[in-house]
Amino acid sequence: MTASDVAVFIDPFSPRTEQDRLFDPASAPGTGDSTLTPFAHLRSWLNERGVEVHTADMLDARRPNGRVNLYLSLGMRQRYRRLARRPDVLLSGFFAFECPIVLPGIYRELHEIGQAFRRVFSYSSEAALRPFLRGPVRLSHFMWPQPFDDVHEGIWERGDRKLIVMVNANKVTRVRVNELYTERLRSIEFFNRRGELDLYGLGWDGPPIQLGRRVPGAVERLERRARRRWESLRPPTDPVRVAIREAYRGPTSRKAETLGGYRFALCFENSALEGWITEKIFDCFYAGTVPVYWGAPDVERWIPPECFIDMRRFEGYDDLRDFLLSLTDDEVDGYRVAARDFLRSERFRPFSKQTFAERIGGLIEEDAGVAL
Repeated sequence: MTASDVAVFIDPFSPRTEQDRLFDPASAPGTGDSTLTPFAHLRSWLNERGVEVHTADMLDARRPNGRVNLYLSLGMRQRYRRLARRPDVLLSGFFAFECPIVLPGIYRELHEIGQAFRRVFSYSSEAALRPFLRGPVRLSHFMWPQPFDDVHEGIWERGDRKLIVMVNANKVTRVRVNELYTERLRSIEFFNRRGELDLYGLGWDGPPIQLGRRVPGAVERLERRARRRWESLRPPTDPVRVAIREAYRGPTSRKAETLGGYRFALCFENSALEGWITEKIFDCFYAGTVPVYWGAPDVERWIPPECFIDMRRFEGYDDLRDFLLSLTDDEVDGYRVAARDFLRSERFRPFSKQTFAERIGGLIEEDAGVAL
């Protein structure tokens, strides 16, 4: 058997990137800068070695033809049980990309998923995820692959920067274990009182998107439209919603350019969970913006502490503000240069798109018995 006898089919994060749109970085506007680039790189890397790659919806219509079809999922669960019955399909790996407070259903099913797939990949450990699981599951570790390997030079070098920015979507979750959405709101209200924060992202011009609800998307969109209309007639008066209206500067399609206009970014993950390090801190590094980070409690295991400001060091936002205002230009540049050096070092390699491609290549070699 050779690489040309193998095909890889990947279920993406959602149906929006089926029909091979997963491999087109331009097909996911509004999700960040080039978030699909690692998957475009993966496809190119495998194609160069003779392996055909498509999204898994294209496997449904394909009849067995003597090839070995390796199936991977990045979170979708609607297809794998049916594919498991096909003799030409191997369920090679399931990647739990989203965190449990956003998509708790994945983690409720992870024990069952682990019995169907040869491997289940997670950024975290079974011990850290245990509050969200219904049974034991053996996990293989991976880190969220990043689209870039170095800073954006023209943006990184900017000097005309304002003080603080936040770039996030307006979301809330019903799962309260380790969630940090509430802290984002508190920080907006605190810094807006002093006129020091600009807020960007989707959904801040209306009620928050509610995660973890089991309602059709169309119903939720209608509900949000109705609530937005009501709030336009009778704007909420609570301090947080007032602060959001005053600080909000609109959505942004160019996250790096937006971040590059500020010295600091409030960079709070969705959840304070072991290993949960997403693109948020790296987006700051690329733009030369110093992240005030709150998220993975083991972040220093993966990213040197001199690259970011750890929110856990401070008693509250007054303490944080005093520290930020006390920093000299040279001290701010120290964080920026340390982050740039990290991106150029071997310590960044676990997060690189090349490492992700090589990891998938290893699965193919092991499961299909071919050399790439």
